Amino acid sequence: MYLPLKTACINRRIINTKQRKEKDTALLNFVTFVRNHCCMTINLIDDHSLLTESVKNLLMQQPGITDVTTFESGVAFVEAKHIIPPDIVISDLMMPGGVNGIKVTEYCVEHFKAKTKVIILSSVTDVQTIRQTIRAGASGYLSKASPIEELMEAILTINEGKQYIGKILRDNLLNTVFTEDQVVFHLSPREKDVLNRVCKGLTIKEIAYELKLSTHTVQYYHRNVLSKLKVKRTSDLIVFAMKNGLYSPDIN
Repeated sequence: MYLPLKTACINRRIINTKQRKEKDTALLNFVTFVRNHCCMTINLIDDHSLLTESVKNLLMQQPGITDVTTFESGVAFVEAKHIIPPDIVISDLMMPGGVNGIKVTEYCVEHFKAKTKVIILSSVTDVQTIRQTIRAGASGYLSKASPIEELMEAILTINEGKQYIGKILRDNLLNTVFTEDQVVFHLSPREKDVLNRVCKGLTIKEIAYELKLSTHTVQYYHRNVLSKLKVKRTSDLIVFAMKNGLYSPDIN
């Protein structure tokens, strides 16, 4: 009788251990589900306090969002002690203090890895800037003109591991894919150099000095760029380049 009883006890322990593991796995899955779908934490970064408070109040009314913490600058965000990384960071792009939205994104990628997703919410909507933020690691980009419903759509989409670009920005991105490839393909490397420096506001003489060329040579490249892009004035050239993603000013 002893051996069968001992065997039964061992089997019971194995079953209990298995059941505990199954319960632990089920609990872990439930916690993961709750974190992903029911208990979302958000950090909101913008130097306009009226905007951040308004967006915070709107977000806190949405189901599934349990906490929204605001920061008045990128500097305040990176200097904060984040014991638990937020699920989503929504950041303005251009902020004072030397830490803009791109640097906030890079900070999140470096310190929080894949635990935190970044959405840039900005009035800056040129294509090159959007691309720059996505390359830095942002998961989404929206215009500040977007309604709260779209912001929620972006949050839910990104929380599922996908990317999101604002609806009013998608057509511009799609159009410039073709425009940029077509235009840049026809510009020589020197013409691209001249275009970039013209957009930065340099004069012909300053460009000539930087590129170690004569002013006549720079003027020749400048005329070629105007002709190829089918614009007549330098101001029109700069507008065309920025609109079509051929040049993006440095973001401080």
